[in-house]
Amino acid sequence: MEQTWALKVERFGKIKQGEIDIAPLMLFVGDNNSGKSYLMSLLWGVLSEGRKLFPKDPPNTSTYKEIDRFLESSIGDDCLIQDREAQLFVQWFNDVLRNKKSELVRTIFRRKIPIGSLSIERYRRSEPLRIIFEKKDSLQGARFSTGKHYIRIPYTDRSKGQATERYRMAQYITWNLLMDGLTSPFYPPSRQGGIQGRAIGEALYLPASRTGFMLSYKALVQEMMERMINEEHEEPSLDFTLPVYRFLQALLRLEESGQSKYADIGRFIETEIANGTMDQEKGPIPSFYYCPQGKQERLPLYVTSSLVTELSPLILFLKSKATYRSLFFEEAEAHLHPRVQRILATALVKLANRGMPVWLTTHSDILFQQVNNLIKLHQHPKREQLMKTYGYVDEDAIDPKKVRAYQFRMQGQDTIITPLIPTENGFPAETFNEVLGHEVPHQRIPLNDSGQGEYTL
Repeated sequence: MEQTWALKVERFGKIKQGEIDIAPLMLFVGDNNSGKSYLMSLLWGVLSEGRKLFPKDPPNTSTYKEIDRFLESSIGDDCLIQDREAQLFVQWFNDVLRNKKSELVRTIFRRKIPIGSLSIERYRRSEPLRIIFEKKDSLQGARFSTGKHYIRIPYTDRSKGQATERYRMAQYITWNLLMDGLTSPFYPPSRQGGIQGRAIGEALYLPASRTGFMLSYKALVQEMMERMINEEHEEPSLDFTLPVYRFLQALLRLEESGQSKYADIGRFIETEIANGTMDQEKGPIPSFYYCPQGKQERLPLYVTSSLVTELSPLILFLKSKATYRSLFFEEAEAHLHPRVQRILATALVKLANRGMPVWLTTHSDILFQQVNNLIKLHQHPKREQLMKTYGYVDEDAIDPKKVRAYQFRMQGQDTIITPLIPTENGFPAETFNEVLGHEVPHQRIPLNDSGQGEYTL
């Protein structure tokens, strides 16, 4: 990741306060109903919907005026966005978030949820961003483009004097500074859409209860398609948050390809966990099947185990030609045996090391501890010997600098989010250690309804 920043939120639903540093691998742990999924959905919304928040017309704020003057003086000459200029663009995006935070929350959750403040904090880049201005006779068909540490912007002799053209540049630069490598690039307003407008490169959200979605997605998608065709705008009988809608839409666009950047990790999960492969049958609404290892038959998902149905979307998306730049994964350990949880944690570390940020909620001390094991492996003096002994490869070990973990703790009716501080053994899992270390008093339980006989716990 070329840039780092933190998402700060206050008075959001039951979350009193919290500040989340974006990292290649991030874990949310804590009590049930403490707001982990709410914050995951909000972060997904900032990445996936934030590009639609920019006002239609150039704003009249002092921060934007300073950005506009910078661009007006720079057009035609290559320049660097150093830290001072970058902070200006971030400050402007924070102005946008402050004005549109309630609208953004309603878009994500499809209902009104109170939110006090939302902002990007502690923004840093590994290197300055170079702006390369490319002169054109006409902007017809000309496109902005990006590369490592640079943006290429087409312009004409008239661009300096056109406020709307400078505004388009400002939006593109702002989005690239913040979100490059994390989610979809910025699109001009005319190309933005509502629920129907899932963008290439959008962050992938795998919701909880994946078994239910994978077994009923055809009926759910059918209803969505009928409403799109009939242009119905009333409240749907089946209502979900926007990331869940996007998940269902993504199932329609799956195209398997051996050229996928992450296909080998999908096959790793198939081989090491699922003991079979996931397949699909093309159609307006595709059908998904599980093929047990060594068998010719294809099984519909409704007759497979919950392990298969829970992991099937992850496997399918990793093998898909579709492009995803980050992964949000709710309750990754659901329905998985402890041994399998350890293997899945290793697969998720592979993804993070391969360049796809992975952010997950978990109640599993085993999955959490496996991440700690892979952190410790990374810095162990006998790393090479241990990898050879236990069958690990280089991308299974992860640098602790790439990992963040956050504790969601209830205080009365409010939730406080605090970072977990790593030690030489990884992150202390307070939420698990407190429960495991709690002494349960002996209880006498009747053996039968008549109360005759007792069993001591």
